[in-house]
Amino acid sequence: MNLKDFEYVKAIAQFKHFRKAADACFVSQPTLSGQVKKLEQELGVVLFDRSTKHITLTQQGERLLTQIEVILEQTQILKELAATSNEPLQGKLTIGIIPTIAPYLLPALLTSMKAAFSQSQFAFIEMQTKTILTALDNGEIDFAILADVPELKNYHTVSLYKEDFLVAVSHDSKLSKHSKVALSDLQGSSLLMLSDGHCFKDQAQKFCFSAGVDVSNQYQGNSLETLLALVAINDGITFVPKLACTKREGIGYLSIFPNQQRNVVFACRKHYPHLSGVEQLGEWLSAHQNLINKLR
Repeated sequence: MNLKDFEYVKAIAQFKHFRKAADACFVSQPTLSGQVKKLEQELGVVLFDRSTKHITLTQQGERLLTQIEVILEQTQILKELAATSNEPLQGKLTIGIIPTIAPYLLPALLTSMKAAFSQSQFAFIEMQTKTILTALDNGEIDFAILADVPELKNYHTVSLYKEDFLVAVSHDSKLSKHSKVALSDLQGSSLLMLSDGHCFKDQAQKFCFSAGVDVSNQYQGNSLETLLALVAINDGITFVPKLACTKREGIGYLSIFPNQQRNVVFACRKHYPHLSGVEQLGEWLSAHQNLINKLR
């Protein structure tokens, strides 16, 4: 048996289809099927039930898959440890970042970040939180910048900053005469939200529901900028993280009381080999983001 065989098993369990698993592993279907059959013979068990259209794990297969995933994860950790040097942030580093942070944080920090960490080549990918956690687990990304959620208890995190929520309203809105509003003042307004899967929506909904504020179903977008465009024509209001509150035609931003915040963190796997580098980069991001907030 070898690690490739384990990767084939994991792929088949994921796709429940031999051809799709073979495509994902960049091998021919006969090669993948043959290697898995050899592995089953070597282990003396049948891993997959092949009697139906969708391939499923047998009871023995489910038990062994758990251990196979552990072996593949530990192998990845071993490779990463072997690559560790005295400069923990050298080489290509892939960072997942949620869409409600990326457009506002990266343009302000990326140039100085590259200069400060000149031995690193940063690559950023916008992802929703659930996708980020999966990518961290699979080693597809090294770090992540996202809002703190309960699921992050299984990861190593560095707190970057706390960010206020504000309410974006049209200059034509009756709310625009205020500089600060209570959540109860939003009752009766058309409250626009991002679609399901955005942790920003989940966080905003929690304090909306507690205040009895209903969320509009007229539009659920994947872009905060789209929601703000609708606000500008007085077609609703929306919550905005402070960093995104740049000057826009026809829009004003109102503070909320009691104050509502999210905690933005830098995260990686608990066994990531360059934890000292994670702390270093996290501290740098925190210091520079706080500087940006003071300028706003």
